[in-house]
Order: sequence, then structure tokens, then C-alpha cells
Amino acid sequence: MGRLGKSRSGSADISATARTDTADNTTAAPPVEGRTKEDKDAPPEPLPGRAVDDIAGSPSLSAKCARRALSRPISDDDDALLLAAEQLVRLKAKRNPILLFFIDGYSAFKVFGTYLISLESIFGCLLSIGATIYAYYETQDKPGWDGAMDWVLLSFAVITPMSVSVGMAFRRRERALQDLTVLRSCAYQIYLAHACWDWGKGDPGGRAKSAVTTIGEADNDRWLRHSDEALTELVHIGDELFRFLTLPTASRARHRVTRTGRSEAAGTIDVAHRLFVSLLTHRMARVTKLTEVLKKSGMPGNEASRVRQWERFLGEAVEDLRMIKLYRTPQALRSFARLFTVFLPPFYAPTYAQLGRDTNSLGLGIAFACITSLALTALFESIRVLEDPFVAHLTLDGIDVHEELTVLHYYQLVNARGIFYPHAAEFAMEQDLAIQEGDKISQFSRTSSYVRMAGNVTV
Repeated sequence: MGRLGKSRSGSADISATARTDTADNTTAAPPVEGRTKEDKDAPPEPLPGRAVDDIAGSPSLSAKCARRALSRPISDDDDALLLAAEQLVRLKAKRNPILLFFIDGYSAFKVFGTYLISLESIFGCLLSIGATIYAYYETQDKPGWDGAMDWVLLSFAVITPMSVSVGMAFRRRERALQDLTVLRSCAYQIYLAHACWDWGKGDPGGRAKSAVTTIGEADNDRWLRHSDEALTELVHIGDELFRFLTLPTASRARHRVTRTGRSEAAGTIDVAHRLFVSLLTHRMARVTKLTEVLKKSGMPGNEASRVRQWERFLGEAVEDLRMIKLYRTPQALRSFARLFTVFLPPFYAPTYAQLGRDTNSLGLGIAFACITSLALTALFESIRVLEDPFVAHLTLDGIDVHEELTVLHYYQLVNARGIFYPHAAEFAMEQDLAIQEGDKISQFSRTSSYVRMAGNVTV
């Protein structure tokens, strides 16, 4: 399993490889050693074209830069590599308006065909085509017939409610993003409090004095062990929240009104409740107990209350994410939209047939019927894919909770540990989580989703 930042030696190997890749560039960015403060404050010189070409020609350098960025804090020795990667990203960004016109157009068609065309779309189109052909030939012998119909029913009975539903679903997604922001920020501050906050006056402070045992010997690893316990619980909260949020959706119509759907929902909700009890009840209780250790060691009450406040904010964010996951927009409104987007357009077949007769082209009437049906079903599909915002592996607009909770959350905390305890052994979880997916077992990965999408890292 490929992981970001397996060890310090691994990072050193990456640096060595990157230096080897650019060894032929005698005019590349100067090494950091020996640079004065004025050199560091000056704006960086652009890399020569050959240096950038060499970097772009290295198939694994972008993955190495991603691993470096996440696996440990960027040090002064990494300035040249980071500068090269940054300039490469800026140079590779496409700015040609003509090229972007074709690429964006192709992307829009691909998104529409992949994510917005469903079985409902195909079925609705077939119904509209059949009804249009029937109306066209049925009225051929009626010269005075006029099939024009008013579009008010379609506009106010279908499009307006669905537009409101899109807004409701998008606001839920934005609320979930805010909750993830609060959760990660509070978790980070909680770890900082356990890892480095000091109290008392003088040198050493209260944290160092409290590390002395009853027999007068210094226990230098006490606070490392303490902060690692807090780190472990906070990482597990992120991991288990990721597993909870990516469980299958159990709040669709079939989960309420059919026997098989209720059985499926019962199994999913049972697992969801157990995961939620573990991540919030058990692990937050352990974090609270660790704060009590700080208080017993001498942390003032005002500082401890601030940590308690962060714990509360973190718990509220997790609870809000649970509500967003389990409770969705009105079920009756979604059922209404599903039915009317499929079955209402065929009732406008006389209008499509009239258009075909006025233009002497049945094909034009059929095309208009298909466009109307596709537009309505695609609008409904856009609502459906936003209903559960935590499924980025299935929809384009979903929140990438794997990236936020198992990659960035993890490395943010681990990198902070490296700052406060630079000589400590590498932090490692007790075990990797294996999740059964059919006949294939995939390991719980700390690899960035964007690195995997680029195809540069094997997981």
C-alpha cells in the first residue's frame, strides 16, 4: 500500500531523487545553504526553461512533491524543490481561451452524459417520442387541429419546486463544509493544547516541573506519551467519521415504504449508530479525560475551559454532520419531482406534434420532445446527487471526506507533532483498517485523492 510519508528516511530518498532529476541544471534555483536573509526575502527568480522541462519530464516528481507536502513540514532544505514544483504548476495551467473553449465544452458534455443522464431520462425520452409520433400521425387528417398547449403547468408545477430543492440541497452541502472546517480547526487546537501549552512562571514552566516523578527523576517522555494519546484519539475521530459519512444512503423513498428497503436501511443505520457512538461518545470521553490530566498537572482553569470549549465545538460539528447525513430534503417533494419529470413531458406530445406539422419536420418535434424530457430529468438528477454530499467518489459535487478527514486531518496533526517533538520516533497507528469491498480488500489509505487521480502513486 502506497502511503504518503512513510518515514524520515523515505523523505530523504525523495529529496535525493529530486536532486538527481535536476542535477544537470546548473542554473536551477540556488541551494538554501549559505543564503542570506536578504536572499530569502527577495522574490524568487524564475526557473530556466530547461529546468522546468526536466521537472515536467520526471513522471514521478509531482507525486513526490505531494508526498513531501503532506508527510512532514517543509524545511529550508526543501525551498528549491517547492519553488520548482510551484513554478511548474503555474506554467502548466492552461490559459489559451480557444483551447479552454473546446476542453470546457467537452467536459460539460461528459459531465452531462455521465452524471445527469439516467434510466429515468431514457425512459422519459422514449415516452415523449412515442406520444409525439402517435399525436403526429393521429392528427394528419384533421387540418384545423391545433395542438399548442400552455407551458405554465410545466413551469410552476415542476421546474419551480425542483429549483427550490436544488437550493436546499446546496445549502446543506455548504453547511457540511463549515462543519468540517470547525471540526478540523478545533481538533488541531486541542492537540496543540495537549502537546505544548505551558503554565506557571519561570523556567522550567509548570509542564516541565510536572514531568518529575515522585522519586525525583525526570520523565522526559511523559508529555510525548500524553500528546500521542490525544493525537491517536483525534485521528480515530476523523477516520471513524469518514467511515460514518460514506456509509450507503438509507433515507430514500424505498427505505421508507418497501420491505426490502426498510431491511436495508435497518442494517445501515445499525452500523452508523455503532460508528457514531465510538467516534463521539467513547473517543471524546477519552479526550476529556486527557484534559483532566492537564488540570491535575497544574493547568489553570481558564485555559482548561478554553480546551473544553473546543471539545464542545468539535462535538457540535460532528452532531450536525450526522443530521445532514441521516436527514435529507422533503421526501414527498422528491417523489413528486421524480414522477412528474418523467410522466409530464409526454402529455405535451400535441405541442411537439404541432411543431412538427408547422415545420413539416417530425424529427424537429421529436428532438424538442427529447430536449424537454432530458432537461427535466437532468435537473432532478442534479438534486439527487446533491442529497448526500459525502459521496465524492460517486458525484462531482460531493465533499471529498477521504481527503479532508483521513489525509489532511491526519497529516496536519502528525506534522504538528514533528514540530514539538522533532526527535521522537515516527508516529504510527496501531493498525491499518481493511474494508471489505466485495471480493477485494482495500487498505485504509493516507494517500491524497488528487495524487491517486493523477496516476502517479500506487495504493
